[in-house]
Amino acid sequence: MVNIRCLIAVIVAFSALPITAQVIPAADASKHLGETGTVCGRIEEVKVTTNVRGTPTFIDFEKPYPNETFVAVIWEHDKASVGAIPRVGTLCVKGTITDYKGRPQIALHARSDWSTSRTTLSNDNHYRNSDGQVAHSPAYSSGGVPAGATAQCADGTYSFSQHRQGTCSHHGGVAKWF
Repeated sequence: MVNIRCLIAVIVAFSALPITAQVIPAADASKHLGETGTVCGRIEEVKVTTNVRGTPTFIDFEKPYPNETFVAVIWEHDKASVGAIPRVGTLCVKGTITDYKGRPQIALHARSDWSTSRTTLSNDNHYRNSDGQVAHSPAYSSGGVPAGATAQCADGTYSFSQHRQGTCSHHGGVAKWF
């Protein structure tokens, strides 16, 4: 009887611990539809659509509309609660990932639904890849795997390449794919 009480006490204690949420790169958000999570990625563009009911603000991640990989949306009635969103840099948003017309999105309702990335990269260099898209150059990270990274190079930098060919070619090759 004492062992059962101890077991129950241990289960209750561990169930009260917070669960660390996984950070989902914007490019992978479509694999997590219906889940509540944190999605991080590079802000490509921010636009307010005044000719649509509800006057939504759309934050497109990684690529410009209509090829964005993920969208954060703020409806007019939530704008005061959400606050001013940065227009450049890396943004993390949290909430339920839903699908709207084939694109994953999260609707933001409060300031607590977003943050700027805690990860600092060693450079802010970018290049244009073979598809004509702008990608971040390999960089060291101060806080673990940065949002949008696709590989870690042998020299410890993180690559944001969208193609396997040539990834980490000047950084000792790929040590690990994400």
